[in-house]
Amino acid sequence: MKHKYEIVKEKIIKWVVNEKYKPHDKIPTESELMNLFKVSRHTVRRAISDLASERYVYRIQGSGIYLSDFKETELYLKKNKNVGVLTTYISNYIFPDIIRGIEDTLYDESYSLLLSSTKNNIMFENSSLKNLLAHKIDGLIMEPTKSAYQSPNIGYFNNLIKQNIPFIMINASYPQIKVPSLCVDDFKGARIAVEYLLTLGHRNIMGIFKVDDLQGVNRMNGFIAMCQENNIQLNENQIITYLSEETESLLPQKIEKLIAEKNHPTGIFCYNDEIAFKVLNIAHNFKLKVPEDISIIGFDDSQISKMVYPKLTTITHPKEKMGIDAAKLIIKLINNHNQFKDSDSILYEPTLVVRNSTAPI
Repeated sequence: MKHKYEIVKEKIIKWVVNEKYKPHDKIPTESELMNLFKVSRHTVRRAISDLASERYVYRIQGSGIYLSDFKETELYLKKNKNVGVLTTYISNYIFPDIIRGIEDTLYDESYSLLLSSTKNNIMFENSSLKNLLAHKIDGLIMEPTKSAYQSPNIGYFNNLIKQNIPFIMINASYPQIKVPSLCVDDFKGARIAVEYLLTLGHRNIMGIFKVDDLQGVNRMNGFIAMCQENNIQLNENQIITYLSEETESLLPQKIEKLIAEKNHPTGIFCYNDEIAFKVLNIAHNFKLKVPEDISIIGFDDSQISKMVYPKLTTITHPKEKMGIDAAKLIIKLINNHNQFKDSDSILYEPTLVVRNSTAPI
C-alpha cells in the first residue's frame, strides 16, 4: 500500500505527463495542494521535499513552487552521482542535524541527495528501499529500522551488494550485513551515565530502554553491567522496556506506575532525551522535584536537553559530525569502487554533559 505522500508525488508528476502544467510553470501552493488532495500539510511537505530532492520541482523564495524540466531532470540524474539517504525519521529530534551534515558535504562535492524515511517501520523501509533503488543511485547511507530484529528486507541489501553499489549504516547496523557503520558506543555511554548517578550517591536507580533498536539494547546492557559491577541488585521495577509503537501509549503508563510508588527511584537513566523529557513532565505531575527528588539523565545531547527546565544532564551524540563522516565515507567508497576496510567503520566515544537535572541524593 502506497503512502499518501507517494500518491501526491505521482499526481504532481502526472500533471506534466498530461501537459496540465509545462516545465517551469508555477504549481498550487501548499495550502491549495492540501485542499486539492485532501491531505495534511505534513504529507504535502513530504511530497514536495522528495520531489525537490529528486529535482522534479524547485522553489523560488517568496514566489512559490515550480515544475522542473523533466527531461533535464532525468539527464541530470543520469549524468550526476546520486546518494540515497534513508533514516528512521527526518524532521524531528537529532535527525535534522545528521541530515544537514550529510547534505552539506554531498552538495559541496556536487553529489545529489535522495532522501527518504521509514518512521522505524519495516514495511516503510521496504517501500523506501524500493523507491530509492528505482532511481539511479551510486551509494546509500541508511539507518536500520528495528535493528534489534533480523531484517526481512535483506534481499534489497544483497541486491545492492550484487550491483556493487556501496552502502553504509549509521546509528546501528544489521549484523548479517557486512558493510561499514558509524555508531556511538551506546554500551559505554550507559555505563558513564550509571557511574555518574552512583557518584552522586544514588542506589535506587531505574533504566528506561527501547528494545526494538540495537541502540536501546546496547544502552540497556551497559546499564545492567554497571549496576552488577557495583552490587546493585536490579528487580523488575528498575528496568522499563518498550517498543517504538508504545512510546506515546504504554510507556507513560509504565513510568507513572513506578514514579507514583512511595519507594520510587531516585536516579533514572533514559534511552534518549525525548524519554527523559517525558519522565521530567511525569515527575512534575506527581509534585516531585527534579533534581531534588529525582535525578534524570538522557542520551544524545539534543536540542531538547538544552531547552527544558531544568536542563538535562545527558550523554553526547556526534549528530552533524556523523552526517559529515558518513557522506565523506560514501563518496570515498564510490570513488574506490566499493573497496572498504574494517577500519572504515567509526565507533564514537560518548561523554557526559552535566546540567541541572542531576544532583547528589
